[in-house]
Amino acid sequence: MPRIGGRGDGARYEKKQLVHRQPAEFVRRVLSDFNAGSLDAATAASHLGVSRARLYQLRGAFLRLRDGYEPMASGGDRRGDWPPESKTFLEEFLPLQNPPNYQLVADELDRLCGVVRARSSVEAHVKARYAHLVPTPQRKPRVYRRFRRARIGELWQHDSSIHQWWPAASKQILLLTIDDHSGLNLAGRFVDSDTTWNHFEHFRLAFETWGLPEAVYTDALSLFGPSSSGDHSDPKSEFQRALRALGVAHLVAPTPQAKGKIERRFGTFQKRLVTLLAHARAQTWRQADDILQMEIARQNRTVNRSFAAIPIEIWQAQSLSREGRMRPTPPAALLDLHFSLRSTRRVNNDHTIDFEGQNYEISATLRKSVTLLHHPNLRFWVLEHPPKDIWPPILAHFTL
Repeated sequence: MPRIGGRGDGARYEKKQLVHRQPAEFVRRVLSDFNAGSLDAATAASHLGVSRARLYQLRGAFLRLRDGYEPMASGGDRRGDWPPESKTFLEEFLPLQNPPNYQLVADELDRLCGVVRARSSVEAHVKARYAHLVPTPQRKPRVYRRFRRARIGELWQHDSSIHQWWPAASKQILLLTIDDHSGLNLAGRFVDSDTTWNHFEHFRLAFETWGLPEAVYTDALSLFGPSSSGDHSDPKSEFQRALRALGVAHLVAPTPQAKGKIERRFGTFQKRLVTLLAHARAQTWRQADDILQMEIARQNRTVNRSFAAIPIEIWQAQSLSREGRMRPTPPAALLDLHFSLRSTRRVNNDHTIDFEGQNYEISATLRKSVTLLHHPNLRFWVLEHPPKDIWPPILAHFTL
């Protein structure tokens, strides 16, 4: 049984006219029973396959004619065929337009041929009969317009850019995070690889410096999404899991064009940093980072032409007035917990585990497998079970 609803449903049911769907006698009987009260509106509308509003229109027409009532088409073109001169005019006029201006076509049809039609009717007529005469406009790239957020901390944009920032055997990668509202460069660092751990170290410094934002905006790189799950059954990436545990939302840009703000920022840094690094004859990561931090500080004190204000002043003003959306940074122990790489290890019979080619003794446990939290090249912890918001029982802690 079709569902009877409001305005949108009527359009759906009357795509095929009632006069062509049901016999006139059946329509008259349904309308007569509805008018007499033996059928309610929902049932009568369902029998006729029309909306409730259309049902009342039909009943009005039925009451005027009764037994002589015949359902008629509720719409359609009743004006007849267009005159022959309109065909000649359209065949001559349409190829001259690029792109087509259907209001102009309608105006000229009225002036030259005496054919009065709405612009939408002219467009439908042309597309149905003369589509081959209408030049196809060149497809333009879709423009993604995303407005600036109202407060600091509502959204941080984050991305990485691989580039030959200074002469070396391989290209370097710049990690960069900016605040959407103020345009402040929150954190930047050069790294040799686009790994989860490098992004963890980057965000830990940003969080410890500025606090926690409401949301972080990245691209759909596998490192930031589910496909980057490495060891065992974590349904999210390490990156998503860490942000969620800290109460930070993760938003994904649908296309590269949707990240226009930070992409333009990378363009700015490429134009400036490459020259600065070359002039300073930077050859080491430490030298390059010194130049990078100098330039970040300078950009944060420079007027942003997009909104004619200095980023650091916007940030400081909202911080003092408490209008921003930033939250305090959690204790270092919780950052250790959440900004870590996780995996599981089988417990050997002698209460040891194997990790990176070595054997480590842990506290006695009844569990056959344990969770390992790893800070590469620094330390790792062995836990009884995967952590959530707090540290579970620690079976061992090792410094690498």
